Amino acid sequence: MHRLPSPFTVIKQAFSDWWDELVNVAGVNLVWVVCWLTIVLGPPATFGLYHVANRLTYGESVGPVGLLEAARRYFVKSWLWMLLNLAIVVVIAGALAFYARSSNPLLGLLQPVVLIFLAAWLIVQFYVIPYIMEMEPEHQTLRLALRNAGLTVLSAPGYTIFIAVVGFVIVALSVLLMVPLFVGGRGCSPCWAAARYPNG
Repeated sequence: MHRLPSPFTVIKQAFSDWWDELVNVAGVNLVWVVCWLTIVLGPPATFGLYHVANRLTYGESVGPVGLLEAARRYFVKSWLWMLLNLAIVVVIAGALAFYARSSNPLLGLLQPVVLIFLAAWLIVQFYVIPYIMEMEPEHQTLRLALRNAGLTVLSAPGYTIFIAVVGFVIVALSVLLMVPLFVGGRGCSPCWAAARYPNG
């Protein structure tokens, strides 16, 4: 059984990968932002971004061309992923609004439960796209990726939460500093190690 590497080791390697590929990563980020301006190309470009990060962990630099190729390859799958997430968000927002308006105090107690489910869902999403990238083409299904992601979270919750918090901090700083999100390398998704070793 493989063990997950130390989260500090993963973060250190992520920064190293990002630094070594700074110019390529900047180009990839620019393409990703432009794609999101079209909305339609946003989810495919996100899959492309993860593909670039995935290849970096194997020492392969594919740059913006790699992002566009992966965006084309995963176009349908990326939109299935996006629509699923939109549906979950709509259902959760509707539930929270309903519970907030309800005069039944018991329903009000369900709000924290719904928020916990939302947090768990977001953490699971942290692994979904990396798992798709790690799978053999014939096994690249959203259902299997969700299953593996959920099992990874359950098998290594402390590791996952630590890495997820670092990832969310990077995203928050990116927004505040008005620079492209997901700064590249394993810095944009340092969960590749867990995707490689799901039984850690």
